[in-house]
Amino acid sequence: MAVPIKSVFSSDSSTVPNGYLNAVYEEWEISDDETMGVVGLGVHHNFSDCFSLGVGSWMAVKGERGGFITLGVDGNLCLPITERIAFESGVFIGAGGGRGGYTLSGGGLMLRPHAQLTYDTGSFGKLSAGVSYVRFPNGGSIESTQPYISFSLPFYAYMENGWTDGHSESTAQKRERGSRSNSLAAVVRDLHAASGAETVNGAAQRDFTLLGIEWRSYFNDSWYAKLETEGAAGGNSRGYMQILVGGGAEIPVAGNLFVNADASVGGGGGGNVDTGGGLLLDASAGIGYYLASGLFAGLSGAYITAPDGTFEATSLALKLGYRSGGSPANNDNGISRFSEKPSNMRLRLVHQIYYKASDLWRTHQADMNVENIGIQIDGFLDRNWYLTGQGLAAYGGDAGAYMTGLLGLGVRKNIVGKAFVNAEGLVGAAGGGGLATGGGLVWQGNVGLGYDLHPSLSALATVGRIDAFDGDFKADVFGLSLAYNFNSFLLH
Repeated sequence: MAVPIKSVFSSDSSTVPNGYLNAVYEEWEISDDETMGVVGLGVHHNFSDCFSLGVGSWMAVKGERGGFITLGVDGNLCLPITERIAFESGVFIGAGGGRGGYTLSGGGLMLRPHAQLTYDTGSFGKLSAGVSYVRFPNGGSIESTQPYISFSLPFYAYMENGWTDGHSESTAQKRERGSRSNSLAAVVRDLHAASGAETVNGAAQRDFTLLGIEWRSYFNDSWYAKLETEGAAGGNSRGYMQILVGGGAEIPVAGNLFVNADASVGGGGGGNVDTGGGLLLDASAGIGYYLASGLFAGLSGAYITAPDGTFEATSLALKLGYRSGGSPANNDNGISRFSEKPSNMRLRLVHQIYYKASDLWRTHQADMNVENIGIQIDGFLDRNWYLTGQGLAAYGGDAGAYMTGLLGLGVRKNIVGKAFVNAEGLVGAAGGGGLATGGGLVWQGNVGLGYDLHPSLSALATVGRIDAFDGDFKADVFGLSLAYNFNSFLLH
């Protein structure tokens, strides 16, 4: 039986964490004379005392392979030994690559089984040490066994299987404990390279544009943790991607106006941008305005640098987002209190195949389909309409290192019995793997038919089209996904 943990983020000592944020560091041997330091970041949900499942990413932060990034799913089993010590094992299945192309990652499929001993410190999370085995079996050269260390921080979330209207007795009980505010924003960021910044080939680094999302979870009225992921969608650095984690504060100024500042660390590279080993440091400050209850717009400036490379830039970003699940910091200054009703959410594990729709869609292997796996997260605005963020990476078709991140709006509508139709329009960044995505900006449209296997589990088949705005990349898309439907309500 898992030992209850009282986190600094929980005000109820009886509350048991049902999820955790995880950070791992290890070094892969990628050749006889080269190693690559990588960080794994993930979010897990505890489905039982001994089993958790999550999503995560691995990224290079040390060595010469900045921009090597993978995405995937991670399962974990736990066997308690004492009250504080446990044996854990699991496997990560994902896809991606970069800064080595086909040689390192092959088609892109990544497998990482692991085993570890974990010590539960109580309020400060869990410390682990273990051994992992990493392999890219679809033609890649990476095959490595190594020790690692990790840290896991518990979080507390009330989650109901399936979707309800938020008025059940259990929901009311959870509401009495309070809620934690969260926000999700679409981000468009213009990066202005410093004069000394160079490409991997030694040329002057040009300015480019990023498109992505920023998620924040607020510990109280002001302080928050953040996760930001963005990819190149304009300029000459297609294939560049960065993932940053950090924290900051949001402070009310007057009325609906607020200022914020934060600092982040993470990994990134690709697109011929010289980030060295991949480690990135970022600091930003901005101003924002709540347009309506929960809906906000913001403008921020930032400085980002790669300590192990020549990349250095300032940036200006526009943000449009929605904050829910509690009161904003400046609630007393005229902003309406946000709804404490749990949000209908959907997490989809997806498999998509790209079929050639243009002779010049790829720079190599133009007659091969591209197979991708990824994650799609949907937040419903009402029973039918939802906002979505999606990330996929290639694992087949000799397109290792291809990745895409998309944002969009969708609709899910029941038609008869347990069947439903689904449609969505998306825009985002894509690059790598020899796909001719131009500056990196792409759009995708999908329509599909689904079936509710269970109130909390659905299957969905889709067809669609993905096109680059200024490149020759065009593909017809067939997708299959398995969706977990749930209500989410975060607690203090």
